[in-house]
Amino acid sequence: MNLALTARGDILRAVLVGLLVAVGTGVVTVPLFKLGIAPMPEAPSLAFAKTLFGPVPDPVGLLFHVLYVTGVTAAVLALLTGARPSGKTIALVSLALYLVAVALFFPIVGWGFAGMAVTPKIAVAAIGPHVLYGLVFWGANRLVFRQRREPGLA
Repeated sequence: MNLALTARGDILRAVLVGLLVAVGTGVVTVPLFKLGIAPMPEAPSLAFAKTLFGPVPDPVGLLFHVLYVTGVTAAVLALLTGARPSGKTIALVSLALYLVAVALFFPIVGWGFAGMAVTPKIAVAAIGPHVLYGLVFWGANRLVFRQRREPGLA
């Protein structure tokens, strides 16, 4: 596997993209769970942390969200897709992450395939955060990897 970004500065920018995605998605999704609006029993990252470690406080779920759900994933994707990937690439990545969530992570935390063991609403509700992920990933990439102007061009 070849990395699309290899320069040290670009790697650091990819990590920054990951952090921006973590914060950007968390700012929207955390209140949805705190207010009880999301149809899931709890945030998937918190459910996963509990599956791995047993009872843990809510901040551990948020830490999981920041570190692996968005931070590492977005940073690695930025490294693989390169600076300023196309909208199509980001949409495909977001779809792939959604499929991994409903087919792998939801069963691991006991919600069944696509959350069907809890409620069919989970599969539909999980679409929103993945669309949000794609939008924030796109925006963060555009912000961090701005078009560079050639010296001397107006």
